[in-house]
Amino acid sequence: MKDEIESLLKRSIDLHVHAAPDIPERRMDALETTRAAYEAGMAGFVLKSPNYLTSPLTYTLSQMYPGLEIYGSISLNSSVGGINPEAVATAAQLGTKVVWMPTISAEFYLSKTNSGKGLSILDKSEKLTDDTIQVIDIAQANDMVLASGCISPLETMKLFEAAKDSGIKKMIVTHPEELLEDQVKDLTTLGVYMEYSFLSCMPSTAKISPVNLLAQILKAGIERCIVTTAFGQPANPPPSEGMRMAIATLLDAGMSPKNISLLVKDNPSGLLS
Repeated sequence: MKDEIESLLKRSIDLHVHAAPDIPERRMDALETTRAAYEAGMAGFVLKSPNYLTSPLTYTLSQMYPGLEIYGSISLNSSVGGINPEAVATAAQLGTKVVWMPTISAEFYLSKTNSGKGLSILDKSEKLTDDTIQVIDIAQANDMVLASGCISPLETMKLFEAAKDSGIKKMIVTHPEELLEDQVKDLTTLGVYMEYSFLSCMPSTAKISPVNLLAQILKAGIERCIVTTAFGQPANPPPSEGMRMAIATLLDAGMSPKNISLLVKDNPSGLLS
């Protein structure tokens, strides 16, 4: 089993990695995180921060570790002006690959802890805001990956219906566990990928068990799923080790190496190509 784990880890891609510098405390800085991914033989990862555009940092890191692709991203939280078309256009000019809708500033996210009013991609009539439509258009024009962040199920459905109509082909639901089964089915039919992060299985979050993780992936359809770590927190191992753990957990749960390869190599690679 050890050889299978290492073989699957080689050339894997993690589309959701956190590292310092950041506002939340992180286990490792971006250089340490990159070095660990390089030494593990990974193909690459997406560096995500809830607070700033990561592309200038990932550009520099990619120059330091040839052969390892490190992709920049932007999360449309208050620190970048919220759902800010100008910020997304600038990010696109800098080669940014992934744009997340609001995460820590999302109205839906903040409502869970009664932390005040946040950002919504919908207006009072539950239609997409003009800024959201502009962001979709910019992402489409620049072949960016559009991810849902921490918005509500209703917002998620409306976002990707509009994104599909605009011609976007690279779309990810960041938290599919928030969706109903029928919603997942409708979205995968639109071509949206479901991101299942191994962080959900860790004791610090304990949202789902490994068995339930496998069940949700199989129900959604492996061809429309990716597995990420979303690691970077002080209590968790380095993201590269998190990917190794995720692979080992899926193997132990009975998933075939071929299907795991789809989740951590082929599908992520297709989204970033």
